Amino acid sequence: MKTITIGGLLCLLVFNLCAQSSKKLSETVYRSFYNQTITIYPDNPDKMIKKRHGVFIDTTQNSVFSQNLIEKLAFDDYHESLIQRACRDFKASKKINELWSFKNDPLLSQVPRKWFEAQELNGTTYIFCPKVLKNHYSFTITDSTVLVSKGLGPDTYFIKSVQNSANGIVIDCFQGVKFTIKILNEQTKLAIWKMENKSLDNTVLYRLSVPVDSFSHYSMIVNHSAEDKIPDDLIFDEIDYEGILSMPSNLSVQSFLPTGNR
Repeated sequence: MKTITIGGLLCLLVFNLCAQSSKKLSETVYRSFYNQTITIYPDNPDKMIKKRHGVFIDTTQNSVFSQNLIEKLAFDDYHESLIQRACRDFKASKKINELWSFKNDPLLSQVPRKWFEAQELNGTTYIFCPKVLKNHYSFTITDSTVLVSKGLGPDTYFIKSVQNSANGIVIDCFQGVKFTIKILNEQTKLAIWKMENKSLDNTVLYRLSVPVDSFSHYSMIVNHSAEDKIPDDLIFDEIDYEGILSMPSNLSVQSFLPTGNR
């Protein structure tokens, strides 16, 4: 009986020590994620974090939010099946066995493969980390395709040609869609993506985008709100996209960006 009692006490002691250790570890992780965070909204960061809602700037550049965003941007099996189906249908329509490959194209090899949209706020570039990916653009380049996703199933566009121009690298696709990519920062590959769709009344889409591999160079605006809402007073800077794209590549584009990027 005495042996059992001692054993029970030892188990209780070990349990308490583990609980204390776990608590300390949790507090350490908590601080490492948030100790360099500047809150935009609401004003009280501790209240925002504890209630698991809010929009704030994460300056750690390697937090759980960055890692979660990278994981969300990866295509799952369902997305891959949609891409494979699009490839199969395209090959059947063109009566070919293999897609055109630009694997060794010197221009395409300069372009990073996976991108996500960024934003300018008060003259500084941020990765925008939404609660959900719906309506937020990501771009993926393969040897044969450009994949465009808004958080749902990706649209697959098949590359017809890759050319260099004064506006940037131009990727022309068979479905009447043309992408222009202008690199603004050689180190981080921050770029403007322009998407022109002739099949949809010549609609034009612009996105300031950053490669996933360059996330560590930028702080993040994290939308951690419970309902994925952005405060009305959070207004991103306007960018003169066409002004930047019209500049020759050998000229600086900094004068067209907000002052914080100069």
